[in-house]
Amino acid sequence: MNPRTLTVSAVLAACNRELRRDAELLLATCLGVSRTTLLAQPELAVPTDAGERFAHLLERRRRGEPVAYLTGEKEFWSLPLAVTADVLVPRPETETLVETALAAAGSPIALSVLDLGTGSGAIALALATDRPNWRVTATDRSPAALAVARKNAERLGLTRIEFLLGDWYEPIIGRRFDLIVSNPPYIAATDPALKTPELGFEPQPALVAGPTGLEALRVIVEQAPRHLREGGRLFVEHGWDQGAAVRNLLAAAGFSNIRTLNDLAGLERVTAGELTQGPDAAMTTPAAPRVVFTTSLGSFTIELFPKEAPISTENFLKYADDGHFDGTIFHRVIPGFMIQGGGFTGDMQQRRTRAPIRNEAKNGLRNKRGTLSMARTNEVDSATSQFFINLVDNAFLDHKPGNFGYAVFGQVVAGMDVIDKIAAVATGRRKGHDDVPSADIVVESAKRAAA
Repeated sequence: MNPRTLTVSAVLAACNRELRRDAELLLATCLGVSRTTLLAQPELAVPTDAGERFAHLLERRRRGEPVAYLTGEKEFWSLPLAVTADVLVPRPETETLVETALAAAGSPIALSVLDLGTGSGAIALALATDRPNWRVTATDRSPAALAVARKNAERLGLTRIEFLLGDWYEPIIGRRFDLIVSNPPYIAATDPALKTPELGFEPQPALVAGPTGLEALRVIVEQAPRHLREGGRLFVEHGWDQGAAVRNLLAAAGFSNIRTLNDLAGLERVTAGELTQGPDAAMTTPAAPRVVFTTSLGSFTIELFPKEAPISTENFLKYADDGHFDGTIFHRVIPGFMIQGGGFTGDMQQRRTRAPIRNEAKNGLRNKRGTLSMARTNEVDSATSQFFINLVDNAFLDHKPGNFGYAVFGQVVAGMDVIDKIAAVATGRRKGHDDVPSADIVVESAKRAAA
């Protein structure tokens, strides 16, 4: 050996004791060996280029950059996961969420599972590893994060996981699951913990929820009943001091059997609840009305919101019961915006309608992807039979000061793929109307679904 060549023991001896373990991991990465091999061979030579790379990584670590970002890998649930600065570093406490979901599910029967805000894919991949027969779907609003998750799935051979791009439930409108799991952002914007050097390197949108820290948790919990089957369960990770608040959120959303589990440090970390409905509740709380549309491109189902939009719901159901929509076409299709129907036949003749109804845009519902809204003219209270389905989140259509907005009164709960198929057709100008599909998309029937 060249007397000037450094060895593993010499390189590590020069490191601060506080950084010793991190230094071992970084040096092992630079040499392309495991930490175990590194410690078993202290006289192993450290080539010049590896030594220079190690010194560079160690300096970045001293500045607070997480080791996982420097090595590009982090173990979670005994799985080696690729990690980049586009995703949070998987943490041991999140394994409590995985353990809780697996234990609650009991016997390994085939279940459908939704992981919201999957990031590196850690939770989804852990569940899919232990339950190969589960149908796992994972969503994230970050394309870069989804790319990391997909890469991890491929590396681990877990190719059956469905990865979807979108904000929380947006990509799975109309679908229901047996289990929903999530480790969402739950740090308050003013939390002093954000000043920790390591957290400064992680993606802030994945850490910070908003002023209270409960913003993302509230959305997930409140919308979960629309995406869980009866008897389905929700599991969410949260901050050590948020247990009581999250339990209250679940109770308000109609969950029962609510409980909070502690992590290995003894801190409240995961809260779970079950969506159950007893016979008494079933008699006093009727199911929301649904209308099934059968079109020339396939079928989709609308669930209406009679509590939030009673006038619009009653109006829509009357038109459906009268057969008004049968034989009409989707006469306006704008990709990236919406599809509109309910008023014209194939020859662009407008069907007769009843008197206009009052605009219920003040009901607090938002024009999110997959929601159903009343179409109108520039007159606020001019809606009759025409409706549109939002293809994306159209916040500019919501009620706000200076803009009365468009009333949301339902959502697509099945067949969103058909809506997207309609949105992809070629369009043009016909009889003075723009954005009309070149080939008619006909509503063959629109009927109430059986209760």
